[in-house]
Amino acid sequence: MLWWRMINQKSLERRIKRHIIAGKHTLFGAIQPGLEEAGERELSQLGLTPVREKEPGSLCTNISLDELWKTVLLSRSFSRLYLRLDSFKSSGFMELKQKLARIQWSLYLREGCSFKIKLTTRHCRLHVEDKIIKSLNHCMQDHYVQLEGRPPVYTDTKEKDAAIQTIIIRGVDDHFTISLDAGGGALYERGYRKFINDAPLKENIAAALLILSDLPENTLLLDAMSGSGTFALEGLGYSRGLLTAPNRNYPFENWPSFRPGRFQWLKKEIMKEMKPGWQIAAADIDEKSIGAGRENLKLMASQCSVDPGACEFIKEDFFNKTALIDSGDRKPFLILNPPYGRRLSLEDQEAFFRKIGRQILEKYKGIPWGIIVPGLECEKALGLKWEKKYLFKNGGYPVSYLLGICR
Repeated sequence: MLWWRMINQKSLERRIKRHIIAGKHTLFGAIQPGLEEAGERELSQLGLTPVREKEPGSLCTNISLDELWKTVLLSRSFSRLYLRLDSFKSSGFMELKQKLARIQWSLYLREGCSFKIKLTTRHCRLHVEDKIIKSLNHCMQDHYVQLEGRPPVYTDTKEKDAAIQTIIIRGVDDHFTISLDAGGGALYERGYRKFINDAPLKENIAAALLILSDLPENTLLLDAMSGSGTFALEGLGYSRGLLTAPNRNYPFENWPSFRPGRFQWLKKEIMKEMKPGWQIAAADIDEKSIGAGRENLKLMASQCSVDPGACEFIKEDFFNKTALIDSGDRKPFLILNPPYGRRLSLEDQEAFFRKIGRQILEKYKGIPWGIIVPGLECEKALGLKWEKKYLFKNGGYPVSYLLGICR
């Protein structure tokens, strides 16, 4: 038996090298609907060819294993990244089992590893969650038994652990996709923004908006309502090409195709390519928010090996300040995420955005800007002519990101 297992293992290693390490795969990226262009730009910057799928907020690309690692390490605009294993139509459980059985699970999951399943269905004849999960589990067990190996173990734990592989089953109109979570859950969790204020902007959305702003390398980013520093820290990381979450453990590190030496070499190469990046000036009227921003900057600097002097947090009122406009030889860009929603009534919001518009017209002539605006009424109250507009949802509120310049 040991002699057979040794030959079987060598055969498996050859198949992994041929089909996984040397092969091409489909990477699926989930991004905030309305901001797909940011994901397309980011994938293009990594030398990949993005393709939009029918579902809003869905992009995919063909990718090698090394490219997958690099994309997960550097991507900032995506909320999740999945390795797609298969895609098929199915309207009956017998058909589902047959198609799940054709997946070569041993190429992707180690013997005896733990896995959990995330299942979503919409307009599917197959919608009984328990039966779908059992079908996948049985197919996987049969596959490993045929190889005389130990099948992976299913768990329904809610624990966040990169060692527990999440398998994504998604069904829409009887069309199913089977994927592995490559990033390990929500990618906006960078690991260094521990201190937050009320209603923080998610990091991946902030990064997407900065990417859409298309700023030059010599930018001075004026984050004039910084809160705890989401725009500031994302600008610092994105403009330098830093690792998105340097202390994060990824599920692909437990795949049988993972090569630790190659992965460490790739991370070192990424760090060698680090760029000078933007200078960041962040300001807020709230002392607590500024304190949180400074603490987050310290954590980021220690984890990412970046100079904290490239980003400054100042307690200052946007409607009174003028000091940040002196940009020297850098090109200033004003970015704002003003308070809105439950924190202000509709009348107060309109008056507030009207005041913002007047301040920009008076104090920021000739300086390009990007502003998150909640709804058409506030957009009208702002009174500024925009050149580009992106519609999306933030915290459940329909908002727009306006880009323009007061000439």
